[in-house]
Amino acid sequence: MSRILIVDDMPNSREALAKLLQNRGYETDVAGNGAEGLVRLKRNKPDLIVLDQMMPEVDGLTFLAGIRRFPKYKDLPVIMLTGLPDRNCHLKAQTLGVKECLTKSEFTGKELVDCLAKHLPEPQPDRVAVSA
Repeated sequence: MSRILIVDDMPNSREALAKLLQNRGYETDVAGNGAEGLVRLKRNKPDLIVLDQMMPEVDGLTFLAGIRRFPKYKDLPVIMLTGLPDRNCHLKAQTLGVKECLTKSEFTGKELVDCLAKHLPEPQPDRVAVSA
């Protein structure tokens, strides 16, 4: 089962995203800011990060630039969420290896799940072994 780290300073947003992804079979971990995200990342490396761009103290791009310095996080897939469709932000995000940039007010849950599916293996339901 794929694990996704959600880093977003808005409690309602990160909890809604976590619930949506859990209902689709993903394990989730959440962080309210970049510093907390780094702790969670080190504790339990995810298969993908859903990262808010605009956060106080450490914004998403700064967080991402910081983790990209470490070889084990260099190729970790990241989906960036932003409140404002800013072309410069999208360009900088792409240089840091962001797979997709989604504008918060414009994407649906299905679009996010479809986006994740492009960058993660499909979650498999738990299988029960039956012996003969």
